[in-house]
Amino acid sequence: MTTPKPRQTRVSLLFATLTLSGLVIAAPVAAQDAYTQHQLGVLEAQQQMDRYRGVVQQNELNALSAEVQTERALQDMRRQRQAPVLAPTTLWAAPAAGPDEVRIPDDRLADSNARIRAILERDKR
Repeated sequence: MTTPKPRQTRVSLLFATLTLSGLVIAAPVAAQDAYTQHQLGVLEAQQQMDRYRGVVQQNELNALSAEVQTERALQDMRRQRQAPVLAPTTLWAAPAAGPDEVRIPDDRLADSNARIRAILERDKR
């Protein structure tokens, strides 16, 4: 169980002190009365219960926060465990010679290359 923050404790104590001192200053004679003593006891009990409730709520909030962080960590681990599915690819595969493929005979290809070079040389002048 965690304790309330020091600032909250100081504020609660200051409020309780002001409340109690206000009651004592307003009616010093009534402070001696049994009923007033009872009321002061009730007030102190209520303040103690409020502090206890605050601590319980803070603990519940911390537990829920830890639970959320745990769930997120588990989700991240599950995602990392699953390897991405990639289709196998070949970047630069040699063309396959199929029955429908058109092939240029080597001598005709050489003649075509020679004509292209001649045109390029002529235009280069």
